[in-house]
Amino acid sequence: MRTKMSPRRALITSAILAIAPTLLFLTYSEKLSAFVILIASTIINWPVIRWLDDRQWYREWIREESK
Repeated sequence: MRTKMSPRRALITSAILAIAPTLLFLTYSEKLSAFVILIASTIINWPVIRWLDDRQWYREWIREESK
C-alpha cells in the first residue's frame, strides 16, 4: 500500500518539476510555441518523475520486508 507524501516532500518535488518548464519558457518563449515547451519539459522531467517514484516504492518495499 502506498503511503501519502509528506507536505514538505510534495512541495520540494513540485518545485523541482517546475524548474525545467519555467526556464524553457523564460528562455525560448519567443522562439518556440507553448506546446513545444510543454513537450520538451515533459521529456526533461520524465527521468526525475521515474526516479522519485522508484525511491518511494523502494522505501515502502524495505519497510514491508523489515516487519
